[in-house]
Amino acid sequence: MLIKPFDMANIDIVVAMLAKMWDNDIAHGIEHNTYFLREVVLNMFFDPQLALQACDDDGTMQAVAFARMKDGVNVSEQWVEDFLADKDDEERKYVLEATSYLLRTERDLLNLMGENSAKFSFLVSNKRGYAKALQEKLMQMLIERGVQWTYHITDSTCSWQYFDNHGYERVHEELVERFSTPNQPYYCYMYRKRIQ
Repeated sequence: MLIKPFDMANIDIVVAMLAKMWDNDIAHGIEHNTYFLREVVLNMFFDPQLALQACDDDGTMQAVAFARMKDGVNVSEQWVEDFLADKDDEERKYVLEATSYLLRTERDLLNLMGENSAKFSFLVSNKRGYAKALQEKLMQMLIERGVQWTYHITDSTCSWQYFDNHGYERVHEELVERFSTPNQPYYCYMYRKRIQ
């Protein structure tokens, strides 16, 4: 396994990995499509120095992880603006609604974070063991920057139980009506854990 800085040219590979992870046609009440998944990934990308990819020895990317410091700057707003330039009203509404939700939850989490905190913002993997290796490498990088707490946002469509079972403290829970269905409520969860 090779761990190296994430190459933004690989974003379509990450989008495909994320689509594979979400195994149904609806995620968060929003139909799967490339532009929504790309927005999700871009919303998590802040600092190229805290964005890693794990590859097989032949260079095939198998996992990606991103983290951000509290004062990190996100790249997604410019992408959304560029993307929407030639879209119809329905597509614009769709993307702006998703973007609004992602930005709001990000602001809510930032309000919970202290000065010596970072957000572990994104982790997706195709291969067993690669995610853990990336997570450990990013944690070491954060500790070297003086980070004492890591924060995470997840939701009820993901493996949120991992956090409950691995010593994380749930600091926020919210039912999001917009993305809920009569048969499946959608919850947003925020967690934190002391790392040093």
